[in-house]
Amino acid sequence: MPKDDVVKFLGLKGTDSLLDLGAGIGYFSIPASKHAGIVVAIDMEPKMLEVLADRIAEDRIANIDLARGDIGALPVADGSFDHIFAAFVYHEVPSAAVFVRECARTLRLGGHLTVVEFQKRETPIGPPVEERKTPRDVLRATAKKFKETSRIETDVYYALKLRKR
Repeated sequence: MPKDDVVKFLGLKGTDSLLDLGAGIGYFSIPASKHAGIVVAIDMEPKMLEVLADRIAEDRIANIDLARGDIGALPVADGSFDHIFAAFVYHEVPSAAVFVRECARTLRLGGHLTVVEFQKRETPIGPPVEERKTPRDVLRATAKKFKETSRIETDVYYALKLRKR
């Protein structure tokens, strides 16, 4: 996965705030921090956050904050982010409606939600095909609160950038 291409696709400006959902060890959070004012990396797995904290300290990154949390009840204030980034987590959310509600709640008006997922077909990496969601699945679930502004599609993954209505 070309992290620099995906981060460029986000279109971050130097003062933007980014909420990285399911940030893991910071594969996207760390490069995004070079283009954003603040990145808040959320993950529900403490071990992932420990590894990310070590990486942040090692690289002396000052603009990434860590939070343990669940996508169903994000531990952040209403309207507090310019961008939300969800890479390879949408297929795992138990409720698309709750995911969309929480993203809409935490984004500023006109803010962007970017969802990156594996294509719903056999690929060299990724979860079982039956767990994957198509771009159409994501767009259908987000249609009331978000409008698609751009997308990337490859044989392996897709990225949808959506603007909050």
